[in-house]
Amino acid sequence: MPRFGDRDSGISAPSRIISARAMELLPSHEIVGSRVGHMPTHELVQLWVAATSGIVKYGFAIEYRDLEPPRTGIFDGLRIVIDPDVGFEMQCFLLLHLFGHSVQWVAPSIEHKLDALQNTQDRARFMQVLHDYELEAAGFGLQLLHERGVAGQDQWYSDFVHTDWRYVERYYQTDRLAPWEECVVSGTPLVQARTIPPLTHRQVEVRFAF
Repeated sequence: MPRFGDRDSGISAPSRIISARAMELLPSHEIVGSRVGHMPTHELVQLWVAATSGIVKYGFAIEYRDLEPPRTGIFDGLRIVIDPDVGFEMQCFLLLHLFGHSVQWVAPSIEHKLDALQNTQDRARFMQVLHDYELEAAGFGLQLLHERGVAGQDQWYSDFVHTDWRYVERYYQTDRLAPWEECVVSGTPLVQARTIPPLTHRQVEVRFAF
């Protein structure tokens, strides 16, 4: 299922970030590794419980809402919203990855990094900045899993992150969304967990995944 592409407002043409309207008001686990698209349901449930518990404990609300296609999830610095029509495994990844992006937008110590994301004009340079942005978010998501006691899904998560990046690259190469299944990879280099910095929760412009 096609999945991810944050877009923010006010960013130049190379960017995959655009803005949406502001959103309306409003234990530990040990599980074994699996391939993207092949995690057993009981393991997904354990991962989902760990992820949602961790996200809420970091002060973000989680909401399910019908989103306009191709949106699959959105975040605004205060909450993460997932479309319930998205497959359950994708929901688990979206929660972790959008948590990572939420951290990037409300952590004062790293907010300076967003300047390059929003103002880089050179396409090649922008793609490197975007790659670093995505990988940093992924590291925060993995750290959340580790903090909740999930120590056996690093390869699954890393494969999902690299699959997601292939999907993004294909989008920029062809200017259209590729079939998710064509982007799936396995046995990729492991994502490195990143310490989650102190957060100052605030509402930011809505950003979305597709």
